[in-house]
Amino acid sequence: MHTILRGPRAVASALLVVLAVVAAACSGGGVDVAEDEPTTTSTTSTSTTTTTTTEPEGPPSPLTGEALDDESILDAPAIVVKISNNNTVQDSWAGIERADVVIEERIEARATRFAAIFHSDLPDRVGPIRSGRTSDLDLLTNLGAPILVYSGANTTVTGQLRGLERDDLVTLVVDRATNVDLVRDDSLGRPDNLFSDLGEILEKYRDDAGTATPLFAAGFDADAPSGGESGDGATVDGADSVAFVWDGEGSYVRVQNGEIHETADGEPFAFANVVVYETVYRRSTIDPDSVDADTVGEGAVHILRDGRRYSGTWSRAANTDPFLFTDADGNEIALTPGSTWVTLAPAGSYGFEVDDETAALLTEADG
Repeated sequence: MHTILRGPRAVASALLVVLAVVAAACSGGGVDVAEDEPTTTSTTSTSTTTTTTTEPEGPPSPLTGEALDDESILDAPAIVVKISNNNTVQDSWAGIERADVVIEERIEARATRFAAIFHSDLPDRVGPIRSGRTSDLDLLTNLGAPILVYSGANTTVTGQLRGLERDDLVTLVVDRATNVDLVRDDSLGRPDNLFSDLGEILEKYRDDAGTATPLFAAGFDADAPSGGESGDGATVDGADSVAFVWDGEGSYVRVQNGEIHETADGEPFAFANVVVYETVYRRSTIDPDSVDADTVGEGAVHILRDGRRYSGTWSRAANTDPFLFTDADGNEIALTPGSTWVTLAPAGSYGFEVDDETAALLTEADG
C-alpha cells in the first residue's frame, strides 16, 4: 500500500522551530542551548517548561493546492483510472473518495463514467476499472504524461491511445491476461470487478511516465473570491439523478438517485470543490451509441466552493492547456485547496436548487 499524507485530509509532519535560550548563571557566563531543545524558564516560586512547534508549509500539490509533506511527490506522475458508474456496482466502489480530481463524463444513454485522477494519495484498491473512451484523449494530454489505468477499449480508441503513448503523452496500463497489475475480484460480477493497487502501479511505471502538471490554470486560493451566490449545491440530471450538497464543513457530498454516494467501505464521495463544466456532446464517429465531450474551446462554468457559487466562463485553447475559469469581468476564479469533482454537463441538464429531502440526507447521516 502506498499512502501519502496531505493537506487538511492528512497531517503534515511537525518540525520544531529554532529555539535559543541563554540562561544567566550567577557568574554571568552564557550557556548555549541546542536548537531542538525546549525552552525552560525558572524562578524562585515556579518552574515552567514551554515548547513551541509549527506546522511547516510544504510545496503545494499541482492538483489540489494542498501542502505536501514529501517533496518527491512533485516529481511523480498523475495516475488516471477509468471507473464504472453502473448502478449495479454500489457494493464495489473503492478508492474514488481519495482522488485529487474526478472528472465525470457521459458515455451512452446519458450514463456517466469517472476519470479519477490520483497523485498525492494512492489507495491500494481502486475500481471497478472500466474502458477508455475518445473523450479521455483531451483530458489526458494536459496532465504531464500521466499513467492511464483502464480495462481496454474498442479498436479505434485503442489505436488513438497507443498513438498518445508513442508520442510520450501517456503510459498505458491495460487489462490483459498477462498483466498482473490489474486483478479480478471473483466475488463480484464481471465486468465491474477489476481493481488495482496504485502504489504498485507507481512503483512499476513511474520511470515511463512524466510529472504531474496543474490541471487548473488559476490554481488554488484559500481566500474565497469576492461576490458569488449562496447555495446548497448543484443538481445534474442524466441516466442518474445527481446532487452535490454542501455539508457546511468544507465539502460537497455527492448524492446519486436519492442516496449518499459511498464506497463499499461506507466512505462518502465528498470533495472541496465542484465544477459544473457546461459541455457540448457530439455523437461519436466510432460508436453511434456513444458520445464525445468537447473540452477544448469555451463555455459556461459554475464553481462551487466554501458554500458559494461563482459563475463564469471556462476556456482552453488546446488540449495541452489547463482549464481556465474566469468571471464576467475576466478575473480568474481559483479553487479552494483540496479535492475537486468536475462534471461535464450538457446545457439544460443542471441546476442549483437542492430539495429539502436531498439536503436532509446529510443530517440523517450525521445522526
